[in-house]
Amino acid sequence: MPRPRRNPFYVVLGVVGFVFTITATSYCVSVLRGVRPSLPDAEPSAFEAIMDRHGTALLTGELVILAIATVGAVGLDHVEGERQRAARAADRARQASSPDSGDDVPGGAS
Repeated sequence: MPRPRRNPFYVVLGVVGFVFTITATSYCVSVLRGVRPSLPDAEPSAFEAIMDRHGTALLTGELVILAIATVGAVGLDHVEGERQRAARAADRARQASSPDSGDDVPGGAS
């Protein structure tokens, strides 16, 4: 039987999951620094400014991508499983309908 195909959604899930983890951690650090700044007069870094302005939108977008990729991965796995199940059933039906290969020994041992 041929090797099953790889699911490309797993790559998307891995990459976006990693990016989501970094974004969520950065957003938490940004929020904590806003609540309790280490230096009251310090200017926020460019990264903190980006997280303050766009952090929620980034996290929401990444969650949407993760949700779509999850549904895609599950759906593709389901379709592939059904395809393999149908192939096994066809093989069994073909073997059942074909005449014996001439083995007279029970169990197929020679």
